[in-house]
Amino acid sequence: MAGFDKDAFWLKILSLYNEAKENNYVLKLDEERVRELKSLYIDLYIPIEEIGHYDDDKLMKKLMTAIVSIYKLDKDTMGNGGEIVQLVNTVNYDGRNMYIRFAQISPVKMRRLELGKTRQQVAERMGYSVAAVRNCEVSFCDLSRQPEKLVRKLANALECEPEIFLQ
Repeated sequence: MAGFDKDAFWLKILSLYNEAKENNYVLKLDEERVRELKSLYIDLYIPIEEIGHYDDDKLMKKLMTAIVSIYKLDKDTMGNGGEIVQLVNTVNYDGRNMYIRFAQISPVKMRRLELGKTRQQVAERMGYSVAAVRNCEVSFCDLSRQPEKLVRKLANALECEPEIFLQ
């Protein structure tokens, strides 16, 4: 489960991440959306023959643990060991609604992690230094103030349109 495994559950959480960006990285899921997420989790991770072993509270705890366990090991930082980049900081459930607080990851870093590329690979493809890529990944970096050529090359290296970095 751990890691940015690109299965349906990961894609769902990623879509919620993109939705949460509009609300300061916090998202409230109502009962219906919680049911949908729980159903997806059960379909993917709970064998049908074991479903009877789980009451609703236990399933919700497993679901919440799965959500906060989504991470990516970024080997570009902290020496050879790398850095674990968490997608979700906290998940709370009040019996009806689920509240997910996502980590604030810059669009550049998020895209690089989605592609599984290192900063070195992106830098080489851009024709820039690793430091330039690192600077673009800083969450407070305003790419609209960077040279258009750099943003275009960055988008090309990350296989996307430059506009996603300028929102």
